[in-house]
Amino acid sequence: MSHQVERCDFIDMLEESAKMHRTLAVTLRSDMRFADSVRDVITEAGEDYALFRDHGLIPVSDILDCVWTGPRDDSYDRKL
Repeated sequence: MSHQVERCDFIDMLEESAKMHRTLAVTLRSDMRFADSVRDVITEAGEDYALFRDHGLIPVSDILDCVWTGPRDDSYDRKL
């Protein structure tokens, strides 16, 4: 089963990666693949960019797919 991931879904994942320091497995439209975490998500001149820790600034429009590399640590969401 295949479904198209919306741009806002990518941005949500990229922002969560930046906030939670979670690593993503990323596939670019050029078929380049890497695992990295996001430092920041930036909008400049109407284009969204992800600033990756090791791979630099990449336009969100160049991202074909991204998935989490591991399970989520829910400890941040718990209220003690």
